[in-house]
Amino acid sequence: MSKKILSFLVLTQLSVFANRVMPEVSKDMKTRNSSSMAVANERRSYLDVATFGYDAEIEGVDDLDSSDFDINGAFANRWLSVEFGYSENASFGETEPILTEVGYRREATLLLGFRPIDMFSFGLGYRNLENDSNLGNKKNFNRYEVEASTTFNYERIVFGGAYKYVKPRSDQHGYYSDITFGTGYLDEVLSFEAGISFKTKSLELSRGDRMEFFIGGTRRFHNMEFDTDLEYEYGDGGYESGDYNRYDFSFDFEYLITKFIYLTPGFRLQKIELNNSEVSSQLLSFDFGYREDGLEVTFGFEKLISGDIIISGNSNDIDLFKFTVDAGYSF
Repeated sequence: MSKKILSFLVLTQLSVFANRVMPEVSKDMKTRNSSSMAVANERRSYLDVATFGYDAEIEGVDDLDSSDFDINGAFANRWLSVEFGYSENASFGETEPILTEVGYRREATLLLGFRPIDMFSFGLGYRNLENDSNLGNKKNFNRYEVEASTTFNYERIVFGGAYKYVKPRSDQHGYYSDITFGTGYLDEVLSFEAGISFKTKSLELSRGDRMEFFIGGTRRFHNMEFDTDLEYEYGDGGYESGDYNRYDFSFDFEYLITKFIYLTPGFRLQKIELNNSEVSSQLLSFDFGYREDGLEVTFGFEKLISGDIIISGNSNDIDLFKFTVDAGYSF
């Protein structure tokens, strides 16, 4: 049971992150920047609160329920940008007639951007993910990330780089470095970025070298908005045997049907392969929202149309439904 649930939780991260190099230009406040590079050129000021509910069925586990609470916001002026977030998750797994508390996850993020002059910007970032697990040996641990970045801005084109120190588990020795280089373009209606990330090996973590490519963008029209992201990461699964591969593709389309009401259908494909295990999913999403004078309220739905967990050659089907209520205000 524990391996299946832990594998499934990889696909249900607490927060939704997107841009790494270029700041978000989306009208909504639900999607956050994932790097201080993007925040360094951010101009949004907002506050957003959301609650999520998952109802999942995994083969061999009758039911898995999970609820999340998320608050995030941003502030920006001519010289400084700040983005922060806090998320909390509680999960319960049920195998009739036993109800098992899977545990809690808490995530805190702070990203800072500084613009001393127009051509250069600098960023700092910190993330702490706390895991209180009741599975297996019931170890509780924290994941720490510390980042420093800089960008060079030439008219509407940006070149950037970032170094991130990552300690995946506070209860184990070892860390790895995540070095990212990227470029992008930004104007009032278009944001585009592409880049490459190198993740170093760690003997203590039994983790090999990995490389990631990413590309994404947002295009806004008068009453429409297109948003897409693609990530591919590959490398060594460990030092003895096996490989690591991760694919993540998402696309959504927002359409303003009236002056205040919008609809956003979307699709996401995820797949992670590690040694002899695999987790894959295909999700359809649909948001119904109201936006007026800085206020935004959204009701969202996600349905897993195809999902599978393969562990040691054994396949386990997944079913998932997610419901979201989100409210935010843009200053």
